[in-house]
Amino acid sequence: MGKIRRVMRCYNCGAVLQSSKSKEKGYIQKDLLDNYNDGQQVLYCQKCFDFMKVINTGALEQNIDKATTKILDDAVATDAYIIWVVDLFTFNGTLNPDVVKKVKKLQVGVIGTHRDLFSNLIKDETLERFLRERFTECGIKPESITVLGNEDDVDVKELMKKYNAARKAHDIYMIGSLNSGKTSLINKFLKHYINKTKWQIKTENYRGTNVKVMSIPLTNSSFVYELPGFSLATSVMGKVEKEVQKLITPRRKIETHYRTITKGDAIALGSLGYFEMYSGRATAIKLYCAEGVEIKKLSSAKVDDFIEENNRKRSLRPVSERISSFRDYDFFEYTMENDGQVHDIAIEGLGWISFVAKGQVIRVMFPKGAAIKESLGKLR
Repeated sequence: MGKIRRVMRCYNCGAVLQSSKSKEKGYIQKDLLDNYNDGQQVLYCQKCFDFMKVINTGALEQNIDKATTKILDDAVATDAYIIWVVDLFTFNGTLNPDVVKKVKKLQVGVIGTHRDLFSNLIKDETLERFLRERFTECGIKPESITVLGNEDDVDVKELMKKYNAARKAHDIYMIGSLNSGKTSLINKFLKHYINKTKWQIKTENYRGTNVKVMSIPLTNSSFVYELPGFSLATSVMGKVEKEVQKLITPRRKIETHYRTITKGDAIALGSLGYFEMYSGRATAIKLYCAEGVEIKKLSSAKVDDFIEENNRKRSLRPVSERISSFRDYDFFEYTMENDGQVHDIAIEGLGWISFVAKGQVIRVMFPKGAAIKESLGKLR
């Protein structure tokens, strides 16, 4: 009788997996294919794995267009001061590598917005430390870090006084992702702005590009330039419909959800994300997400069935029409250190879990193309 062998396909692209021809479609390392354990592993061809690893390890963010790169070239050429604005809730530590490469030699001031979404028991110093660690990881040593709550409470005069001293008569370029709060800060600044220069405030195409940039004169020879927000290509926010975006955007202080998970448990965040305990001892986790995201603990073996059923019945919000089957998700796992420290695993734009690392293996399912990040705890 002939021997029978199951033909395996790449979980992402569907190519037949093979380990003999490294330059051909479906190539995977031989030991991975030979040691495959049905029901316990997910296999990707080398090409898909490399591509998804770049997107999803959380080290990188989407590319920016050439026009924005050109604007940042001018910032570098004039030794400008950079104000980088991030949303404290959605920011998980991923920084656009093209932007980092351009501005890492400049003075950078970091502003973390939406501090008011966090409990008053959490100290500003804790959030500032988190931002400093994440920027430093990418090679940027912030000259200053400021966390801001509700924009109405921002003392813009004091803020600009600080940046006026730090910029040393050079231009300021304000950058950040869409929804980072950058434009709200500029608008607040303009309410108190008095123009004592010969120039006018303008919003027009930046010289040599088709990108509209607001320029605000500080003196007759220096300006604040507000660049358009970077896209949400690596955020869950950029993967779902507007009505779903509203559900995953927090409107009030973020509640801490406490759960204990053991091997074989999964935590569902609506139908948008799943954290699964693949192996390890029972672990107490804290989960942080917007109030519009409903949470459910279920067996990891039932996740695929739950996705299908929940898309029909919509019993657990949020549900997106764009994410309806396992093929619409990426699936990665983290083998944690046994260091006894608090770690986070975050899904950009959706939320994060926090727990003490004791060698667990945690699997994460999330919309394709979004970014995940594992790091020391934001609120430890």
